[in-house]
Amino acid sequence: TNKKAQTSSTSDNSSSDSSNSSNAGDSESSDSTEAAATITYSDSGFSPATVSVKAGATVAIKNTSSSEMQFNSDPHPVHTDDPDLNVGVVASGKTKTFTVTQTGTFGFHNHFNPADKGKITIE
Repeated sequence: TNKKAQTSSTSDNSSSDSSNSSNAGDSESSDSTEAAATITYSDSGFSPATVSVKAGATVAIKNTSSSEMQFNSDPHPVHTDDPDLNVGVVASGKTKTFTVTQTGTFGFHNHFNPADKGKITIE
């Protein structure tokens, strides 16, 4: 009986290990070094304000501003032009990544300050 309990315990540990590996993989995939393009948001707005990438590419949004921002597709406030761009809130000092799939040129903006905007072309 003790051996069965130990086996069960080992099995639990190994599933917990895989879960940890998977979490490590998730944080690596959101690393901006793997992104085809990085758009930085600062207190002065987006840089670059115009970016071009291939469909299927990963894009990173890096927030270096002093407050959180919300990255969304135009038009404000409905965000319907390209749902891939609806990343949501990015805290100050954080980076989020997303994958673009729809080809075309789309506007994006900070939902909290819609005057801060840019364009992305997806080929």
